[in-house]
Amino acid sequence: MKEQSRLSSSLSSLVYGLKSLSELSSFFTFISISLIIFLFGFVVIFRYLGLGAFLNVGFIFTPSASRIITGEFVFVLSFLLVIFSLTTLFYYKLYYLVSSNLRVKSLIKRSLEVFPKFLIATFTQAIISIIGLIALVIPGIYYGSSFMFFNFFSIYGNSTLHSAIINSRRLAKNIRLESLFIFVVYLVLLFVFIYLVSSFHLSEIYSAFLYSIFLSYWIISYSNTVFNLAEKNLNVLTERSAYKKMFSKG
Repeated sequence: MKEQSRLSSSLSSLVYGLKSLSELSSFFTFISISLIIFLFGFVVIFRYLGLGAFLNVGFIFTPSASRIITGEFVFVLSFLLVIFSLTTLFYYKLYYLVSSNLRVKSLIKRSLEVFPKFLIATFTQAIISIIGLIALVIPGIYYGSSFMFFNFFSIYGNSTLHSAIINSRRLAKNIRLESLFIFVVYLVLLFVFIYLVSSFHLSEIYSAFLYSIFLSYWIISYSNTVFNLAEKNLNVLTERSAYKKMFSKG
């Protein structure tokens, strides 16, 4: 019965994540990330630097030093904007229900405070998963699922990065099958999205637009699923008084 209950919990978290765009907060964040990826990633980096020229036979484009520097700056800026959008979304989702007087100023202020930890956690989780998958698939899936809650714990309460990474591994260990299931499902879904776009044989701009849509949806859906699963197993929102004090300082 316990295993069935946990499986049901993971499935409900998966369903919630896949349809979470029905929530206004998730939908607006999805729109924001889509525009950032498309406008910054394609229009500025891809077009401005002339990287698309390398796809044309017989034509090589050599960008100037200023364009390279601009491209690097835009890439870093777009990456930071995407991560900050997610930080604000999930801090909002975690604590909106426990504060009846939540103000935008308090939300943004607290999001800025936890953003560095969330950024490091996101980068670390991505690097561990990518390296693991490139080296060997099975270890990549195992370690990827072990660190999938790192983002959650990086903004949960007043945890440090050290405690966040430890708690992520502990939670993943306690719900190993569920975490592996979620990680594999979204890994397969990512490859499906990539295959679909490449199979359409669209022009550069339309392919870039579809990639930005699919990737943004994948990011929002995956993150919402992971956060929802973590909340269910930790009863995050039960300690209402402690979190109200956080916002009262804003």
